[in-house]
Amino acid sequence: MKKLDRKAFLKDLLIGAVVATLVFGLGLYREYGLMRCLCDGFFVPAVLELGVGIIVLARNKGSFDAAGFGLRSFIQTHFPSFGNGEKEDIMAYRERKSQSRKPSTALILSGSVYLALSLIFLALYYWRA
Repeated sequence: MKKLDRKAFLKDLLIGAVVATLVFGLGLYREYGLMRCLCDGFFVPAVLELGVGIIVLARNKGSFDAAGFGLRSFIQTHFPSFGNGEKEDIMAYRERKSQSRKPSTALILSGSVYLALSLIFLALYYWRA
């Protein structure tokens, strides 16, 4: 993983906080207990951010390059007006795609923060019960 971008990390934390607040409010509306609402509220953004972060990490490693190249080749074959008209091989495609990839560190780290908070409130939920 690459160096952590603080601005992206804070943006992901803010998005997670909005999602956590919405889930927390929905849990209170349904009259669940406070600890359960906190646990659920932090678990949902954890799963969302970790899931997206792992998919981005897999994409950065080139896991979806063959499928993307195949789809692009299929579309260019059947619709010649699509693209710039040049045929490129898969190695050139992978090289071109690797230039525009963004790191997944901020997503994975912010998802881990929300997962840790969720586990803390889950332990408190079972400790109080």
